[in-house]
Formats: sequence, structure tokens, C-alpha cells
Amino acid sequence: MSAFARIPCPWLDVTRLLTRVGRGTLTGIDRVELAYLRAAIETGCESYLCRTTRGYLRLDRIGAGRLLEMADGTRPLGSADMLSKLTLRGNRPRHRVEATLREVAVDRCGPRGLSALIARGPNRDLTYINVGHSNLSRATLSAFGAREGARVMVMIHDLIPLTHPDYVADGQPANFAGRVERVRRHATHVIANSKATSDSLDAHWSGQEKPPHRIIAPLGVEARPMPKDATRDSNLFVMLGTIEARKNHALMLDAWDLLAKELPADRMPHLHIIGAIGWKVEAFVERLKSHPLFGDRITLNGPGGLLDDAAVRNRLAKASALLFPSIAEGYGYPPLEAAMAGAVPICSNLPVFRETLGDCAVYVDSYEAYSWAETIKQHLCGTAVKPGLTKLKVTTWAEHFEMVAEAV
Repeated sequence: MSAFARIPCPWLDVTRLLTRVGRGTLTGIDRVELAYLRAAIETGCESYLCRTTRGYLRLDRIGAGRLLEMADGTRPLGSADMLSKLTLRGNRPRHRVEATLREVAVDRCGPRGLSALIARGPNRDLTYINVGHSNLSRATLSAFGAREGARVMVMIHDLIPLTHPDYVADGQPANFAGRVERVRRHATHVIANSKATSDSLDAHWSGQEKPPHRIIAPLGVEARPMPKDATRDSNLFVMLGTIEARKNHALMLDAWDLLAKELPADRMPHLHIIGAIGWKVEAFVERLKSHPLFGDRITLNGPGGLLDDAAVRNRLAKASALLFPSIAEGYGYPPLEAAMAGAVPICSNLPVFRETLGDCAVYVDSYEAYSWAETIKQHLCGTAVKPGLTKLKVTTWAEHFEMVAEAV
């Protein structure tokens, strides 16, 4: 049984998943909350909290299981309720998910009734757990923190909205700063997914009183089945992740422009970009779709749009390398999953990648397109010194939960 079972009286917040179901491929943070949900259900946890558009719901294992099935895609989204339909929100995935969960919720309350809802549920020696960067409001954190002997445990995945505000959606830096400040004031335990994130927290909270317990617990990485008939293609390079300015996709177009000046058309590598369209990338998307190599040597997702998990694994199983020139990351799943699939991670030289990948990656120090183009050319020509990917050691979810339970 998972070490999650040793956490006293857990109340797992699943607000983020409620808002993400039905909106496409889950992000890294979504997948972390999903892993916690699975562990909680497996170990018999009976309290799951979600903030809805009308207040709060408390779910038991039945309700949590229903949310898990919708997140996994094994249960279709139900119909929204009449009020959502009357307010013209009936087609929105969140409202459909909320209606499904209201049917099985064991308790509910309005926006100001959370303290009473907590009092009605199992609340002795409770541990509130929030790993999704969502519902970190003063009302939620203070309601749990006010319970005698309660622990308020929050995971911080990164501080990118504060350290790199130009790369996130407008308004997010101020909103996120408020969340982090409320965590500082109300949390008893803060989980950092990496030492790099923990160091960022120390810098941000310098000179201020910090939550008493800091846990550095690397995220679990699941070994996923790979296609048995996949053949490695030395000409195929993949980028994986939401298309946003921080991920530096534009730099790879610059690199392909340089390669096109040197290599004949039949020797040009294939760049397959996989990911949902994010924010502040309108100029990049326009440039991508008007690029002379687009549709030939540069591909966006697939003919049917976004790829599912099986198709992504198939790409990684065939690719020569994953290109990950990200400007900032709190953890970064794709390079780890690429290495596990046998594709060489070629990454920007960030501390978190050194921490999670060690010698099992190629690091490009410069953000100049020339350096990336030369590195890619070496892999094309077979002259690159490739890291020993079989030496990669990743944290399992069992190990992650052991670190968290031990700290509690």
C-alpha cells in the first residue's frame, strides 16, 4: 500500500482536475494531482474537496472515483444542470463535470460555508493537501488552518510567473504572487518538486517568516509501455509541451533556418512539434504556418490535431532526440520521459535539468540558434557523443509519497 496511507486524515483538494477535465491533454501539474488522486483512492481516503462555481463540494471515494474516470477518459462527461444551461454555460466542460460530481457529493456549501463543512466531516488531526496551484484562496487555507492540530500542505511547482513574468498570461504574476503569499502565511508544510524550486522559494521569501516544514520531493515518473515495433529514426526530432513563449519554440525555427542553408533538402531533419497552443504565441504560430518547411520538414501535432498519449509515446520511441530549449522550468516531465523512451534529451542548461537528468542529457549552454543547429547536425551525422540513457534514475510515485509521509 502507498505511503500516502500514513498521512493523517487527508483532505485532498481536486479543484484543478475539476477545471481541467475535458479540455485536452493534461499538463504536468494536472498529472501530479491525478497521481495524488489515484493514491488517495487506493489507500481509502474519504475526503476530497473541490471549489466549484457555486461553492464547495466534499466527495468520498465514490465521487473521487467518478472524477478519476472522467480524467482518465473512461467515463464521458455528463450533462450540465439546468442553471448552467439557463446561463448559457451548459456546454462548458467544467459545468458538466460539476453537475456529475454534485450528484454524488456527500456534502456541499456556499462560498462562505467551508468552515462548517469541514466541521461536519472527519476533521480530527486532519491534513489538507493541495498540489494543483488552484484554490489557494485565503478562505480555503485559513478555514483548514483554523482547525486545531491541522496540517496545511501545499506543493509549489515553480515560481515562473514571478521570476519570468513576461512569459505568462497577463494578470497571472499578480494573482500568483497572492497565492504564494497566502501559502507562506497559512501553510504548515510546503512541498517543492525539486531543489531548484526550493531555492527559488528561499530567494522569494528572503527576509520573511517561512512555513516551518519544507519537503523536497521529486515527482514520480511512470514507466509507460513503448511500441514494440518502433524503429529509431535518426532524422526525427521532437518538441513536446504546451506551445508558449517560455518553451522557446521560435529558437528551433531559427535553428532549422540555419540548417536549411547548409544541408540539401533530402538531408534536412524532420521537426515534429507536439503540444496545445498556449498564450502570447500568435506571432510564432503565424510564422510557423507560413514557414517554407511547414508541412514537409516541420510538423505541428498530427492530421487530426493534438496527439493522444499513445501517439506521443510512439513519437518518442522513434525520435532521435527531444529538443527542450525551455527558458525556465520547475521540473519538466518531457525530457525525463524522452530519456526513458530512448530519445536523447537535448536541453537548455537549467539547474533543474542537471538535478533531474544528471549526465543523461545533452546540454546546450547558449540560447543562440547556431549552437542548437550545430548540436542537431552532430546527431544527424552520427558524430555526437550520446549520454548513457540506461543510467537514468527516476523517482517513482511510491518513493515520492514516502518522502511526503515521512515529513508529516
